[in-house]
Amino acid sequence: MTILKKFRHFAEHLPADRLNSVEAALAEIMESCSDGYGFTASEQQLIDQRVAETKPAFSSSEDIAGLCGKPFSA
Repeated sequence: MTILKKFRHFAEHLPADRLNSVEAALAEIMESCSDGYGFTASEQQLIDQRVAETKPAFSSSEDIAGLCGKPFSA
């Protein structure tokens, strides 16, 4: 039995009050896998270029603190 079949069997036997939260969680998972969360072609090209850099430059601690509101330690 596949995990999806096991899950379906599990979900079919849940009481209605518990099934609502499972359905909501599944809806969020499905939404997170939609095309709306993917990279555009230009974003993917930029990522590929940056990953391929042999001597990457990193943001300074001050830049990170300015963007995030707090410093991060390495």
